[in-house]
Amino acid sequence: MTIVLSILAAYLVALVLVALLFLRPARSPIFLSPAALGAPMEEVEFECEGLALRGWWVPHEKPCAVAIMLHGYLMNRAENAALAAALNRHGFACLLFDTRASGKSGGRSVGLGWRERKDALAACGFAAQKAPGVKRVLFGVSMGAAAAAFALAEKPDAADALILDSCYHGLASAGIGWWRFLGGWTAAVLLAPVLLVGWPISGVNPFRVNVGRALKRVSKPTLILHGRRDILASPRHAEMNFRAAAGPKKLTWSNRASHAEMRWIEPERYMREMLDFMEAEGVIAPSGQ
Repeated sequence: MTIVLSILAAYLVALVLVALLFLRPARSPIFLSPAALGAPMEEVEFECEGLALRGWWVPHEKPCAVAIMLHGYLMNRAENAALAAALNRHGFACLLFDTRASGKSGGRSVGLGWRERKDALAACGFAAQKAPGVKRVLFGVSMGAAAAAFALAEKPDAADALILDSCYHGLASAGIGWWRFLGGWTAAVLLAPVLLVGWPISGVNPFRVNVGRALKRVSKPTLILHGRRDILASPRHAEMNFRAAAGPKKLTWSNRASHAEMRWIEPERYMREMLDFMEAEGVIAPSGQ
């Protein structure tokens, strides 16, 4: 009996340590910038809930729209650098920034998309000051996509369109997918209780954080991009999000991509899908006009 209790105690301690590491991950270094790819760029900083959020503003003389870009978990603004440079060549101004507890921004704990919605709203407000009267497109990948959806559901006038790349539907199932992504089904089963252990640590109930419920309140045009080989946020997540979206919507699949890979595997198609959707929905003027 003593041995069993000791094993259970060790397992609980391990779960707590994993939860802490998951919620307070090491910060990845800045590895790429729009300037390194030939785009104009300036360092910027704005505030959200007392935290300094740092990023880059990629200006355009006459922007067709502003893309506000949110990165994924374990990443930083550099994840969106290549896409921002490409969008800038198509006439966009871009705001890339590190969400809380990532990159060079303030904060100690990530919110797995839920708390980052506040960062997204602060970024939308900052972008409106930088480019008054210009339409805003809220773009996010993975965790950043969830944050973008939550932000627009909370404040419908924050942006004029929403683009979600590899977005989860429910946080709890995404957590299981993360463990499966890292170590297969064995890891997913063993680490599933981290969701319960992490709940009181983070103050976020993973079973109530649901992108689908948020999208039911989003009437703005919504483009969903997803890989059919995604095992972190399975294709079912995209299908449920698409069904839930209340506004004009489109779901685009990449048959070859896993999680957040479409932009790298099919870059030309990825860009075309975004531009065509925004043109079709009147967010930007058709090419050549």
